[in-house]
Amino acid sequence: MTTPALISINEAVSRYMFKFKLPLEDAFIYTEHACDALRELHLHDLPNLVTSKVAVSALGIIEIPSDLIGFNGLYVFVDGHKWKFTYNDNLITTTTTTGGAETQDEDYGEGVAVKDPKTDTYGGVGGVNDYYYKIDWKARRIFVDGIASDTVILEYVSSGIELTGTTYIPVMALSVIDTYLKWKESYWIPGQERYAEVREKAYNDAVMRTRNFVNAKTYEEWRDLFLSLTTMAPLR
Repeated sequence: MTTPALISINEAVSRYMFKFKLPLEDAFIYTEHACDALRELHLHDLPNLVTSKVAVSALGIIEIPSDLIGFNGLYVFVDGHKWKFTYNDNLITTTTTTGGAETQDEDYGEGVAVKDPKTDTYGGVGGVNDYYYKIDWKARRIFVDGIASDTVILEYVSSGIELTGTTYIPVMALSVIDTYLKWKESYWIPGQERYAEVREKAYNDAVMRTRNFVNAKTYEEWRDLFLSLTTMAPLR
């Protein structure tokens, strides 16, 4: 019988407190810090990617999921492949309320289709797409151009923190959680503050090891990469 690859964050905290003989009355404090560590890990080093179908309203607006902490991509499927939207900072992200209903006023550029630059002949440019987006982080909305009243695919990084269920973490991240808790406790346990710097370094080392493990390519991946770069014709 082997150990599981996932454990609850509560169990991770319990193991930590057992290993370092810490009082159980501090469990809530350590759990709060463990959630912070997991959130940072998901955001920067161990992406908790979620691929979800989301609705585009008739106004071309997508409501951002409550657990989204990092945007990864927006796309539709074309011939079985992802066709990604292109970011356009010039998209209008305001709406107009008329008679108590949210609408769009073309006089202010709301809902007006993006006019693409020339893509062919002399002076043609690249980076032109049928679909564009812009994120309004304050309103937690995504405004899109080129599609409305339809469904698209949103890929994003989730916080991974369950409010009503059990939050799980991969066991390969346990060293990151442990070193993070050890580092943070040096800020409130008297006499431990002098260890803060060395414990921060231990945490960063644990993060780097996890990052290297996650991003390392297998032999088959390297093989496929090299084969994809070869051709029977000269490369120019």
